[in-house]
Amino acid sequence: MPEVLSRWPGVRSRIDQLRARLRQVGLRESLSIEREVIRRILKSTLAATLSWLAAEAIHSPRPALAALAAIIVLQITVRSSLARSIQLTVAVTVGLGASIALGHLLGVSWWSIGLVVLLGLIVGELLRLGPLSGQVAISAMLAISLGNGYGLQRTIDTAIGAFIGVLVNVVISPASYVSEAGRTMRTLGEDLGALLSDMGSGLHRQPGQEHYRRWLSRARDLSADSRSAIATVKQGEESLQFNPRARRELDQLTRQSEARRALDHAINQTRGIARSLLDLPPESTDEDLARALPVLGDLLSEAGRAMSAFGRLQQDPLADADRAELIRIPSEARELSQRAVRALGRVPTELDDSDSEAGRLLISIFVDSERLIREVDITSGAHRSAIAEADADPVTRGRSAQA
Repeated sequence: MPEVLSRWPGVRSRIDQLRARLRQVGLRESLSIEREVIRRILKSTLAATLSWLAAEAIHSPRPALAALAAIIVLQITVRSSLARSIQLTVAVTVGLGASIALGHLLGVSWWSIGLVVLLGLIVGELLRLGPLSGQVAISAMLAISLGNGYGLQRTIDTAIGAFIGVLVNVVISPASYVSEAGRTMRTLGEDLGALLSDMGSGLHRQPGQEHYRRWLSRARDLSADSRSAIATVKQGEESLQFNPRARRELDQLTRQSEARRALDHAINQTRGIARSLLDLPPESTDEDLARALPVLGDLLSEAGRAMSAFGRLQQDPLADADRAELIRIPSEARELSQRAVRALGRVPTELDDSDSEAGRLLISIFVDSERLIREVDITSGAHRSAIAEADADPVTRGRSAQA
């Protein structure tokens, strides 16, 4: 034992070196499994075992078919499992019907099997069975080659496995992606806030075209992130269908859907601002224009803080500090808007002609900056329903803190 302990530091060092190498080549991430996937694997194992036992209880000669159906059916969300169970049962039943109808007429030969497979694949596509459309052809082919008795037993075993698969997914820790949607909204809001803050501080330093291009590129990347957020929120909606936890989290998901729309609008406006900055004529050196950019920068910085707080409230709906921030910012933004109006006061009169592109672009930036604040104004903005009520019950407050 002492010898083992004396060698342990060297063994520990080698283990650490191995981990470092795995990180360098990316194997550690490749070999990792998400927690929800592990949960689905365990539930699939349980469903397959129970299906095997249920098939044995009715003296099925092939209980593996029931276990196979349970594995195929069990998906991450309850809705997906239910849809998959219906698709699989329909596919197997239609395949059995095809084998009964064609088996006696065609017999078993290479060309009859080919014809059955062709018709089964066509029927599966016509029935819109998705990834299980091939099960029609598989069931028909096996039933013709092994006999109708096999086909009937396969249908019964499939129904047993499908039922148990859905039941296990409903009863045992059904997946919910509401928390993941909240994390996605927080990340999106904070990323947008960081961009706006960078733009705001950058406008105080007389940025050049390269800065504007970089800001526009980041805004476009956020548009792609917003599309991913749509998918995450939709996955959250799907995870609550036929889910016993739905009533607890439906309100939160509704707020996240509204928040996603608010952030999507804000990203579009940010892209417009970045585009307008990039379109500013490089030769614009008017003192009024140079004075306007820092004021607009202050307004964008406030918008950035608002977006970050708004995003954080999607993960923790009752965070008092972020709520206070969203209440404070609109009033301060109004003062900044008045300063911007004074800075831009000469633009409409002296630069309001067909050649005064810089003046018009600055006014466009000012309007979009004000709109950014209104998107997340929780007192009078367009998306107030994206934020939970401040006097939510203590149970909800505790759940939000745990998220």
